[in-house]
Amino acid sequence: MSYIFFISAGQLKTKKGANISNQRNMYLNYGLLSLATVVNNAGYKPRVFHGNFMSPINFFEKLIDNGLLNTQHPIYISIPSYYALSWTKELTSLIKHKINNKIIIGGRWVINDDEDLLKAELPYIDEIISGLGENKILKTLTGKTDNNDYSYLPLNYSLLNDRKYYQPSIEVSRGCGKGCLFCQEKDELLTKLKPPKLIMEEYNDLLLHDNYRTMTPYFEASLFTPTEEWLKELIDVRKKNQNFFSWRAECRVDALSNKIIPLMAEAGMRVIDLGLESASLEQLQKMHKTPKPENYLNRASRLLELCFKNKIKTKVNIMFYAGETDTTISETRKWLNAHREYIYGVSCGVVSAFGWDHNKQSFIDNLMQHGATICHEESFLGVTNFHLSNTLNYYKALDEAKKLSREFMSMEHFFNLKAFSYYPRDFSFEQFKKEIALENANYSFKCD
Repeated sequence: MSYIFFISAGQLKTKKGANISNQRNMYLNYGLLSLATVVNNAGYKPRVFHGNFMSPINFFEKLIDNGLLNTQHPIYISIPSYYALSWTKELTSLIKHKINNKIIIGGRWVINDDEDLLKAELPYIDEIISGLGENKILKTLTGKTDNNDYSYLPLNYSLLNDRKYYQPSIEVSRGCGKGCLFCQEKDELLTKLKPPKLIMEEYNDLLLHDNYRTMTPYFEASLFTPTEEWLKELIDVRKKNQNFFSWRAECRVDALSNKIIPLMAEAGMRVIDLGLESASLEQLQKMHKTPKPENYLNRASRLLELCFKNKIKTKVNIMFYAGETDTTISETRKWLNAHREYIYGVSCGVVSAFGWDHNKQSFIDNLMQHGATICHEESFLGVTNFHLSNTLNYYKALDEAKKLSREFMSMEHFFNLKAFSYYPRDFSFEQFKKEIALENANYSFKCD
């Protein structure tokens, strides 16, 4: 039986700059691995490959070396973001000029129910799977409807090419529904958290016992809102299994109560990605982050202190938004400085609008009402970038974002955060420092 190839599209363009610190990332497409797991459980032989930052031609040659030309099955490609569109177009052209297998495309945030627009951009594809694919993937192979429940499907990491280098992800819930204007899941309803017993079973199944960096899973959830009951159950399961692995999750400031933090630490959380976004009252209101920004920031203050006291490393996420000025950035900087001892690192980015033009127009209009204008030179299909205000153009905003990050992120902290979740498990800090010294680029961390 020949392999079925599942491909996570790579990127020719990057959001945060084409330097070593970013291009060492190995982002696991756990949604694609989930589809491959479904297919594997049905008796087929799938293999999962990630394009990452490899050129399409080099990646194509890698696929050929792994038997692409021998498969009789469709070739599945997941497009995780609009940054991967041009890469996908080039790869599908290479495939079609060599073999005539059907090419099936997925990636719900890129497709966004606009199949015709995507087909126009990718002329070599044959079929598109829109939305969530677990109940659709087998039909492309068998022609039969699949009504199985895949809500808590454990991922099969043995299907992942180069699996030993990846830090794992465990999907614990889907959806958010909080309504932040910049979020693609603002209208997706939040699902229940995966039972801790299943999380432990999944971790035990994926764990590799080797000499590489310890496996520290990312608990994938757009809105991680653990209850006391859920955390206590996770604590109990860990004790029963004598398995005390460390994990990481992304959280909103307003989604966690103070009494939850010590329980998260006891349950194994060691890193939290905290979506603060801004400490400017004006900017928080513009992005609809909170109706009461003063209360929001007070809550964030207490949350940072509690995480620090409970030995949870906090990476604070900041996003420069429409109407941003030197004044609003100074407000955010002042707030961060006041909490510096509690912050392990800061990641700062600049707002973009993602999607097909007609789907994101209302968001663009909203940004422009707050003083933003489109930066046409740095926008491309699916991604619109902005000059944030009359005094803060796109290029200055990028520089200020890196500057702010550098003020609160050492090289070692940056590496530790990346190594916990994204860098290859065999990639050491000493190797990282050597590569950075050779490249000598503009980074979002302080170079020692």
